Amino acid sequence: MAYITKEELRNLTGFTDTEINDSQLDQIITDAENLVNAYTGKSWSSSDSNYSKIQTATRFLAASLVYESLPSTPETEQKAERYNEKAMTMLKSMRVMDSGPLKSV
Repeated sequence: MAYITKEELRNLTGFTDTEINDSQLDQIITDAENLVNAYTGKSWSSSDSNYSKIQTATRFLAASLVYESLPSTPETEQKAERYNEKAMTMLKSMRVMDSGPLKSV
């Protein structure tokens, strides 16, 4: 199940399909969702109590990846960093204990 849509990501970033095509957005959304699942240690469904928060965090993370995919300028770097920070702040509170990339050994 997709956490976000291309339209939601386009609304957040303001980019049109001539600026970033649908196949690029599909890959960015897939990457963002995979990162969210890996970081939190679970796959999310609409029945999860924090699903709306996961959707928002995924939007922010995907927006960060959109800006990272563009030519590097101070503006794109700043927007990528800002969206990434928002996403990570939300995701840190939703990690499943002893899971994800920082799993205890």
